Amino acid sequence: MTKSPHESTGLELIPAIGAGSKKGVMLFEDATYFAVDKKASKHLSDHVDEIYVLSDDLKARGFGGMAKGKFKEIDYAEAVDLIMECYDRTVTV
Repeated sequence: MTKSPHESTGLELIPAIGAGSKKGVMLFEDATYFAVDKKASKHLSDHVDEIYVLSDDLKARGFGGMAKGKFKEIDYAEAVDLIMECYDRTVTV
């Protein structure tokens, strides 16, 4: 996901797209705000199994190290590994 919780419309698609599969979300750019907004983070957590937050994008917005709970901060190398090795398909919303 790349859009902030205030402009994101893809959250409703996640259950349908990932039905019957392990669902992970990777937050880039302004979507990293999901990790620090309590209401948005709860809503996202209810829809997926794993949540990854690009650490550099979180730091760029002044929230480095603030991802809690299900939110795991990752770097670019980990993002590539997750996309290429850990999940069967990738959808950008």
